[in-house]
Amino acid sequence: MEEKVIFFLQTFDVKLFERINHTMHNSIMDAFMPLITNTGEGGLIWIIIGLALFISRRPGVKKTALLMLVALLASFLAGECIKHIFQRPRPFETLPDVELLVRPPYSFSFPSEHAANAFAAGLVLARKLPGLAWFFIPLACVMAFSRVYVGVHYPADILVGSLLGTACAALILRYEYYVFPVGDKLKPPIG
Repeated sequence: MEEKVIFFLQTFDVKLFERINHTMHNSIMDAFMPLITNTGEGGLIWIIIGLALFISRRPGVKKTALLMLVALLASFLAGECIKHIFQRPRPFETLPDVELLVRPPYSFSFPSEHAANAFAAGLVLARKLPGLAWFFIPLACVMAFSRVYVGVHYPADILVGSLLGTACAALILRYEYYVFPVGDKLKPPIG
């Protein structure tokens, strides 16, 4: 029974990948998606956003930038560990006719660190700067989706990467008061 479930999930993952990677392409998306994917390389866009926020004169915004960068680092480290445990090959390494729109990465596929980084950083920023959530959440989603579109990740890689990033963001936000004390005392998390 367990083997049938795993086979079904793997087959669904491949079919969904093929549907996105083979049938959704058009000239506008073919130009836009690689651009989005490349800005997420190594968390670059999030690091730039973090640095831009850090130069703010408002202490709360500086703290937000630091929290976001810590969440980004946590998602990167966790993603690297998981990649080396599962060692899943990328779609273009195992499937025929993948429309590869970016330079092929040399790391493993599962989970997507782009998705993990995007959700870790994007959710911290959206939570701490709610007026900009309309920008950060869609950016994280588009960045994650772009990885399947350009041919370097399966949808399951994106799903797990997004969940990993969400968990890192939640953990950092839950314990932010241990990093940034309120007054002379530590304010423990609620709940």
